[in-house]
Amino acid sequence: MAEKHSGTDGDSLARVIWEQTRRQRLVHLYTGNGKGKTTAALGLALRALGRDRKVAVVQFLKRTKVKTGEVIFAEKTDYPLTIMQFGASRFATREEKEEAEQSGETVEKGWRVARELVLKGEHDLVVLDEVTHVVKSGKVPLAELIGLIRDKAETVELVITGRYAPPELAAVCDYITEMKEIKHPFKSGIRAREGTEF
Repeated sequence: MAEKHSGTDGDSLARVIWEQTRRQRLVHLYTGNGKGKTTAALGLALRALGRDRKVAVVQFLKRTKVKTGEVIFAEKTDYPLTIMQFGASRFATREEKEEAEQSGETVEKGWRVARELVLKGEHDLVVLDEVTHVVKSGKVPLAELIGLIRDKAETVELVITGRYAPPELAAVCDYITEMKEIKHPFKSGIRAREGTEF
């Protein structure tokens, strides 16, 4: 006669399966010139949080005086979500860029933090948002990013976002999604909107 398993045993089995699958060392790349790269990464973060995973997001080149919606959410929530921003936004004023430098929250510091998060393995999901831009600018060598992917903790699901992803980076990623811009309201004079673009 087959033995019945309680819900608790089922939960334990689900956790064992999760532990096995999360050690597959998978890496996501969201790239292309269309809107949605960060949005897709944050959607994955939301899904992970719903499954009691610990999430860290390192955003490069997004600091301004105006906090983005995701930063406000992270400050309000009790879920294990950390969002950090390093380096002034590409659209920041000169004053905001100077403030970012003086604060010490620079791209260089962000890269050190990102490396530690990916290598230590204390988070289930780590997002490196817009990291391809800092690679393109030369602030982070491509070889260092590829090396980090290869050396990352087995328990980390890694997400990389940004335009200009070179073929060498694509070669070491497991998921690749390219966002292609077909139409964008900015070209009709509609500015970025709170709650949608930031």
